[in-house]
Amino acid sequence: MNDLTYLLALMIIVTIHEFGHYFMGRWYGVTIWRLQIFYFPIWSYKPQESKRQKSIIVTRTGRNGRMSVRRRTSWRDTTYSLGWIPFGGYTQYDGMGYNNQTPFHRLMMSIAGVMFNLLTAIIIYILIVLMSDGLSGSGFWHTLSAAFEFIWIAAISTFSHVLSFVGMSLPLPSVSESNYYLIMKFFGTSSEFGFLSYIADLSCVLAFINLLPIPPLDGGQAVFDIYEIITGRKPGEKFKRNSMIVGSVLFLLIFWVLPILRR
Repeated sequence: MNDLTYLLALMIIVTIHEFGHYFMGRWYGVTIWRLQIFYFPIWSYKPQESKRQKSIIVTRTGRNGRMSVRRRTSWRDTTYSLGWIPFGGYTQYDGMGYNNQTPFHRLMMSIAGVMFNLLTAIIIYILIVLMSDGLSGSGFWHTLSAAFEFIWIAAISTFSHVLSFVGMSLPLPSVSESNYYLIMKFFGTSSEFGFLSYIADLSCVLAFINLLPIPPLDGGQAVFDIYEIITGRKPGEKFKRNSMIVGSVLFLLIFWVLPILRR
């Protein structure tokens, strides 16, 4: 794959990832202020508000019958941006709307991008089987089972690659006999299905990297949410800020500095 193909594939899977956060936030009624693909915007689009969007919804909450007033959320709330540095993206939630969610809802918003990437990979792998010659006898559930096992192998491989930067590794799991043929087919689809297979593979890698428990990755935010679910207490803001700084330095060290030094 050349650089242009890589950038196009990366743009597609980052867009899917960020729209995962976007749709989950909208599902829970949180306003999304910005959805950005890549960094340092070169293009932005902010839709105009409709008359209906400007209306106010009055809802009754609590046992005491108190009335709360909130603004109707819409896709028009969001500024959609495209940057020129291909280094991920981000989704900016309304702070008050986000903080008012339960810890579980925030956890779902944190990992929604990962879930969308993995779902994309599963769908593509199933399509590859359906489009392949000689595999018409593979049932849907058999194919789905093989896709999950292949993604699990990809996860271990990705984490092992990350650990290799610090001189460690993980043993790759063995392939089950029942799924062996299909999994070998997934491994061999790069030439037959090219770009489609590349998107699926890269989507898995992006998902598993984001699961690393390092702020500001999704996995780091998920750790904060899980901590609050278990203890009932939010991590301190100062602790979260310091964690973001340390995590950002650690991320750059693992994925930029160490790979350069090991060349």
